[in-house]
Amino acid sequence: MELDNIRNKWKNSDFNKKASVDLWDCMAPSFNKFTVPTVEDSQFLKLILDNNMINSNSQVLDVGCGSGKYSMALSNLCESIIGIDLSPKMIENANNNKEIYKASNAKFYCEDWSNFDLSKHGFSTRFDLVFAHMTPAINSAETFEKLSKASKKYCVLCKPTRRSDPVSEKVKELVGINKNKESCDMDIVYAFEMLWLQGYEPKVEYEKQVWNMEKTLEEAFGLYINRVKSYKDITLEEEKIIKKYLESICKDGIVVEKVNTTIATIYWQV
Repeated sequence: MELDNIRNKWKNSDFNKKASVDLWDCMAPSFNKFTVPTVEDSQFLKLILDNNMINSNSQVLDVGCGSGKYSMALSNLCESIIGIDLSPKMIENANNNKEIYKASNAKFYCEDWSNFDLSKHGFSTRFDLVFAHMTPAINSAETFEKLSKASKKYCVLCKPTRRSDPVSEKVKELVGINKNKESCDMDIVYAFEMLWLQGYEPKVEYEKQVWNMEKTLEEAFGLYINRVKSYKDITLEEEKIIKKYLESICKDGIVVEKVNTTIATIYWQV
């Protein structure tokens, strides 16, 4: 497949920025409840260190940084790290965590990667390591190619593939949505093909994971309703249908969802 063909196929024309911001803002409190990962418990961090992608002189970019979980983990291993995310509340949490974990070499900015101008911000070929860990910020050929353009050495992309979200899938079915946007199978296929055609030699690793997600009923309303809105506009009646379903599966004030997925990590040197 030619590069231009992939660029034409791999687009995110239905991206709803407001719905996405609302979704991740409502998820910010739960994403802020983290323990800083270590090499012992994170295959992602182990991959970075085993491949010598980072040292004390490295400048690092964390795309879709969320509350700064992985920025915190890498901050003491590099010279500086910058995180960007489109959610104001995620960035607020990241800046708070910077103070808590004394990561003085970390900076966080509220930016939308999909329209972020690398040249304007001085990000072109600036970073020794650019990574996007489990973020929807990489959702098209354009957003993917920016990773290589910002890097002068290494890039890493992690995506949840072959993913099953039973509650989310039922909610979408209730309002007539059939596709599973949460699974990023084709993103990994397109990413590998683009890199190969550009002359890179990308490597891929896999890790099966099971997430036992627990949300209060109010958190579940915010998560599933805003997730649906990122696909299409819904009516107040459809919101009521979603709420009624979530109430029906709620036990002791908690909505539980068991998510099965395979994390695909693709990495390359530019």
